[in-house]
Amino acid sequence: MPGEMIMLVDDEADIGEIIEMYAVSDGFQFQQAMNGAEALRMVDAYSPEIIILDVFLPDIEGYELCRQLRAVTDAPIVFLTCKFTEMDKIIGLSVGGDDYMSKPFSPLELIARIKAHLRRTRMAMRRMEEPRKASILASESLQVNLSAHEAYLHSQRLELSAKEYQLLTFFMNHSGQVLTAEQLLDKLWGYGKGLGSKTLQVHIGNLRRKIEDDPARPERIVTIRGVGYKFCEHAAII
Repeated sequence: MPGEMIMLVDDEADIGEIIEMYAVSDGFQFQQAMNGAEALRMVDAYSPEIIILDVFLPDIEGYELCRQLRAVTDAPIVFLTCKFTEMDKIIGLSVGGDDYMSKPFSPLELIARIKAHLRRTRMAMRRMEEPRKASILASESLQVNLSAHEAYLHSQRLELSAKEYQLLTFFMNHSGQVLTAEQLLDKLWGYGKGLGSKTLQVHIGNLRRKIEDDPARPERIVTIRGVGYKFCEHAAII
Protein backbone atom coordinates (compact mmCIF):
# COMPACT_ATOMS: atom_id res chain seq x y z
CA MET A 1 0.00 0.00 0.00
CA PRO A 2 1.50 3.38 -0.97
CA GLY A 3 2.83 5.38 1.95
CA GLU A 4 4.04 2.42 4.00
CA MET A 5 7.35 3.01 5.75
CA ILE A 6 10.50 1.08 4.86
CA MET A 7 13.35 1.43 7.34
CA LEU A 8 16.87 0.48 6.26
CA VAL A 9 19.50 -0.23 8.91
CA ASP A 10 22.84 0.04 7.09
CA ASP A 11 25.80 2.39 7.53
CA GLU A 12 26.45 2.60 3.78
CA ALA A 13 24.86 5.81 2.50
CA ASP A 14 25.08 4.75 -1.15
CA ILE A 15 23.05 1.59 -0.46
CA GLY A 16 20.42 3.77 1.17
CA GLU A 17 20.30 6.14 -1.79
CA ILE A 18 19.69 3.27 -4.21
CA ILE A 19 16.95 1.66 -2.12
CA GLU A 20 15.33 5.02 -1.39
CA MET A 21 15.16 5.85 -5.11
CA TYR A 22 13.34 2.61 -5.91
CA ALA A 23 11.18 2.71 -2.78
CA VAL A 24 9.99 6.29 -3.22
CA SER A 25 9.27 5.72 -6.91
CA ASP A 26 6.93 2.92 -5.81
CA GLY A 27 5.14 5.18 -3.35
CA PHE A 28 6.82 4.05 -0.12
CA GLN A 29 8.20 6.25 2.62
CA PHE A 30 11.84 5.63 3.51
CA GLN A 31 14.13 6.16 6.48
CA GLN A 32 17.70 5.00 7.04
CA ALA A 33 19.38 4.28 10.37
CA MET A 34 23.18 4.17 10.33
CA ASN A 35 23.60 2.08 13.48
CA GLY A 36 21.72 -0.04 15.98
CA ALA A 37 21.02 2.67 18.54
CA GLU A 38 19.55 4.91 15.87
CA ALA A 39 17.47 2.01 14.53
CA LEU A 40 15.85 1.38 17.91
CA ARG A 41 15.00 5.08 18.27
CA MET A 42 13.58 5.24 14.75
CA VAL A 43 11.42 2.15 15.21
CA ASP A 44 9.80 3.89 18.15
CA ALA A 45 9.44 7.17 16.27
CA TYR A 46 8.29 5.93 12.84
CA SER A 47 6.78 2.44 13.42
CA PRO A 48 8.01 1.13 10.05
CA GLU A 49 5.97 -1.52 8.27
CA ILE A 50 9.13 -3.39 7.23
CA ILE A 51 12.81 -3.31 8.21
CA ILE A 52 15.81 -4.03 5.97
CA LEU A 53 18.79 -4.97 8.13
CA ASP A 54 22.52 -5.36 7.51
CA VAL A 55 24.61 -7.68 9.69
CA PHE A 56 27.70 -5.44 9.83
CA LEU A 57 26.91 -2.31 11.84
CA PRO A 58 29.33 0.01 13.66
CA ASP A 59 27.88 -0.47 17.16
CA ILE A 60 26.17 -3.88 17.20
CA GLU A 61 25.96 -7.07 15.17
CA GLY A 62 22.84 -7.20 13.04
CA TYR A 63 21.78 -10.57 14.47
CA GLU A 64 21.71 -9.18 18.01
CA LEU A 65 19.90 -6.05 16.82
CA CYS A 66 17.30 -8.29 15.18
CA ARG A 67 16.62 -9.93 18.56
CA GLN A 68 16.17 -6.50 20.14
CA LEU A 69 13.91 -5.29 17.34
CA ARG A 70 11.78 -8.42 17.66
CA ALA A 71 11.05 -7.42 21.26
CA VAL A 72 9.45 -4.14 20.14
CA THR A 73 8.00 -4.77 16.65
CA ASP A 74 6.29 -7.48 14.61
CA ALA A 75 7.25 -5.81 11.33
CA PRO A 76 8.87 -8.17 8.81
CA ILE A 77 12.67 -8.04 8.96
CA VAL A 78 14.67 -8.75 5.80
CA PHE A 79 18.42 -9.22 6.15
CA LEU A 80 20.41 -7.58 3.34
CA THR A 81 24.09 -8.34 3.80
CA CYS A 82 27.31 -9.57 2.23
CA LYS A 83 27.30 -12.56 4.63
CA PHE A 84 25.80 -15.21 2.41
CA THR A 85 26.71 -18.71 3.61
CA GLU A 86 23.97 -21.16 4.50
CA MET A 87 24.87 -20.85 8.19
CA ASP A 88 24.59 -17.04 7.99
CA LYS A 89 21.07 -17.41 6.62
CA ILE A 90 20.12 -19.95 9.29
CA ILE A 91 21.32 -17.62 12.05
CA GLY A 92 19.49 -14.64 10.57
CA LEU A 93 16.21 -16.50 10.30
CA SER A 94 16.62 -18.10 13.73
CA VAL A 95 16.98 -14.77 15.55
CA GLY A 96 13.74 -13.39 14.12
CA GLY A 97 14.42 -12.49 10.50
CA ASP A 98 11.72 -13.24 7.95
CA ASP A 99 13.87 -13.22 4.83
CA TYR A 100 17.51 -13.05 3.76
CA MET A 101 19.11 -11.44 0.70
CA SER A 102 22.79 -11.26 -0.18
CA LYS A 103 24.77 -8.31 -1.48
CA PRO A 104 25.25 -7.44 -4.28
CA PHE A 105 21.50 -7.37 -4.78
CA SER A 106 18.86 -6.44 -7.30
CA PRO A 107 16.86 -3.40 -6.10
CA LEU A 108 13.89 -4.61 -8.15
CA GLU A 109 13.97 -8.01 -6.43
CA LEU A 110 14.26 -6.34 -3.02
CA ILE A 111 11.21 -4.16 -3.70
CA ALA A 112 9.31 -7.22 -4.97
CA ARG A 113 10.10 -9.08 -1.75
CA ILE A 114 9.10 -6.06 0.34
CA LYS A 115 5.75 -5.91 -1.45
CA ALA A 116 5.20 -9.63 -0.92
CA HIS A 117 5.89 -9.39 2.82
CA LEU A 118 3.65 -6.35 3.22
CA ARG A 119 0.88 -8.01 1.21
CA ARG A 120 0.95 -11.02 3.54
CA THR A 121 0.96 -8.72 6.58
CA ARG A 122 -2.06 -6.79 5.32
CA MET A 123 -3.96 -10.00 4.59
CA ALA A 124 -3.24 -11.31 8.08
CA MET A 125 -4.41 -8.04 9.63
CA ARG A 126 -7.64 -8.10 7.62
CA ARG A 127 -8.36 -11.64 8.75
CA MET A 128 -7.80 -10.59 12.36
CA GLU A 129 -10.22 -7.68 11.98
CA GLU A 130 -12.98 -9.68 10.30
CA PRO A 131 -15.78 -10.78 12.65
CA ARG A 132 -15.96 -14.54 13.04
CA LYS A 133 -18.78 -16.72 14.29
CA ALA A 134 -16.23 -19.35 15.24
CA SER A 135 -12.75 -18.14 16.11
CA ILE A 136 -11.02 -21.13 17.73
CA LEU A 137 -9.01 -23.50 15.56
CA ALA A 138 -8.28 -26.60 17.61
CA SER A 139 -6.53 -29.96 17.35
CA GLU A 140 -5.89 -32.62 19.98
CA SER A 141 -3.16 -30.61 21.70
CA LEU A 142 -3.22 -27.14 20.14
CA GLN A 143 -5.67 -24.27 20.12
CA VAL A 144 -5.41 -21.10 18.05
CA ASN A 145 -7.61 -18.14 18.95
CA LEU A 146 -7.94 -16.53 15.54
CA SER A 147 -9.54 -13.36 16.87
CA ALA A 148 -6.92 -12.75 19.56
CA HIS A 149 -4.01 -14.02 17.42
CA GLU A 150 -2.93 -16.37 20.23
CA ALA A 151 -1.88 -20.02 20.25
CA TYR A 152 -1.87 -22.56 23.08
CA LEU A 153 -0.29 -25.97 23.60
CA HIS A 154 -2.06 -28.02 26.28
CA SER A 155 -3.66 -24.75 27.47
CA GLN A 156 -0.24 -23.08 27.87
CA ARG A 157 0.17 -19.95 25.78
CA LEU A 158 2.90 -20.11 23.14
CA GLU A 159 5.22 -17.22 22.36
CA LEU A 160 5.24 -17.31 18.57
CA SER A 161 6.67 -14.90 16.04
CA ALA A 162 4.29 -13.58 13.39
CA LYS A 163 5.65 -16.05 10.82
CA GLU A 164 5.47 -18.99 13.25
CA TYR A 165 1.84 -18.11 14.00
CA GLN A 166 1.05 -17.97 10.28
CA LEU A 167 2.77 -21.31 9.70
CA LEU A 168 0.94 -23.03 12.54
CA THR A 169 -2.44 -21.67 11.47
CA PHE A 170 -1.86 -22.68 7.85
CA PHE A 171 -0.79 -26.20 8.83
CA MET A 172 -3.82 -26.63 11.10
CA ASN A 173 -6.18 -25.31 8.43
CA HIS A 174 -4.77 -28.00 6.12
CA SER A 175 -4.40 -30.81 8.65
CA GLY A 176 -3.77 -34.21 7.11
CA GLN A 177 -2.66 -32.70 3.80
CA VAL A 178 0.89 -32.91 2.49
CA LEU A 179 2.07 -29.37 1.72
CA THR A 180 5.09 -28.78 -0.49
CA ALA A 181 7.78 -26.25 0.36
CA GLU A 182 6.81 -24.22 -2.70
CA GLN A 183 3.15 -24.10 -1.57
CA LEU A 184 4.12 -22.89 1.89
CA LEU A 185 6.57 -20.29 0.60
CA ASP A 186 4.04 -19.01 -1.92
CA LYS A 187 1.19 -18.76 0.59
CA LEU A 188 3.14 -17.38 3.55
CA TRP A 189 5.94 -15.38 1.92
CA GLY A 190 4.17 -14.49 -1.31
CA TYR A 191 6.78 -16.04 -3.61
CA GLY A 192 7.80 -19.67 -3.79
CA LYS A 193 10.15 -20.26 -6.67
CA GLY A 194 12.87 -17.73 -5.90
CA LEU A 195 13.24 -18.39 -2.17
CA GLY A 196 15.48 -21.17 -0.89
CA SER A 197 13.86 -23.97 1.10
CA LYS A 198 16.33 -23.28 3.93
CA THR A 199 14.22 -20.26 4.93
CA LEU A 200 11.21 -22.52 5.40
CA GLN A 201 13.22 -25.23 7.17
CA VAL A 202 14.51 -22.76 9.75
CA HIS A 203 11.05 -21.38 10.53
CA ILE A 204 9.55 -24.87 10.79
CA GLY A 205 12.44 -25.88 13.05
CA ASN A 206 11.75 -22.90 15.30
CA LEU A 207 8.04 -23.76 15.41
CA ARG A 208 8.74 -27.41 16.20
CA ARG A 209 10.85 -26.42 19.19
CA LYS A 210 7.76 -24.72 20.61
CA ILE A 211 5.01 -27.25 19.82
CA GLU A 212 6.68 -30.67 19.74
CA ASP A 213 7.31 -32.82 22.82
CA ASP A 214 10.58 -33.91 21.17
CA PRO A 215 11.57 -31.56 18.31
CA ALA A 216 14.12 -34.13 17.08
CA ARG A 217 11.26 -36.61 16.57
CA PRO A 218 8.31 -34.43 15.57
CA GLU A 219 4.84 -35.93 15.69
CA ARG A 220 2.66 -32.91 14.93
CA ILE A 221 4.45 -31.35 11.95
CA VAL A 222 6.21 -34.21 10.18
CA THR A 223 8.45 -34.19 7.14
CA ILE A 224 7.32 -36.30 4.20
CA ARG A 225 10.70 -36.96 2.65
CA GLY A 226 11.02 -35.72 -0.90
CA VAL A 227 7.52 -34.20 -0.86
CA GLY A 228 6.90 -31.68 1.92
CA TYR A 229 5.30 -31.43 5.36
CA LYS A 230 2.09 -32.58 7.04
CA PHE A 231 0.25 -31.56 10.20
CA CYS A 232 -0.82 -34.91 11.63
CA GLU A 233 -3.42 -33.99 14.26
CA HIS A 234 -6.97 -33.44 13.05
CA ALA A 235 -7.84 -29.76 13.38
CA ALA A 236 -11.10 -27.88 12.95
CA ILE A 237 -12.93 -24.69 13.89
CA ILE A 238 -14.88 -25.14 17.11
